[in-house]
Amino acid sequence: MDKEEFIKKMKDEFNDLNYRWNIERNKLEAKAQHLSADARKTFDEEFEKLKKLRKQMKDKLTKLDNSSESAWTDFKEGTEQAWTALSKAFKKARSHFK
Repeated sequence: MDKEEFIKKMKDEFNDLNYRWNIERNKLEAKAQHLSADARKTFDEEFEKLKKLRKQMKDKLTKLDNSSESAWTDFKEGTEQAWTALSKAFKKARSHFK
């Protein structure tokens, strides 16, 4: 897979996750209004983690997009790791608050 294919794949996956994030966030925030104070605190903490991971992923994609053809492979591994962390956190938060 070359640089452009990899970037397209990662951006498509990131956009898909953001789409699902918006749908789930709205549903979960509606449910969270009825949570206890402790559960609400956990909910808010999980969503803050997700926001940070989404920003990290977006930053990785920007660096990858701006990297030279010869240097992009150096960013590829970090981008894949950021994607894995974000995906796991999203799934964890989704299952925890369903």
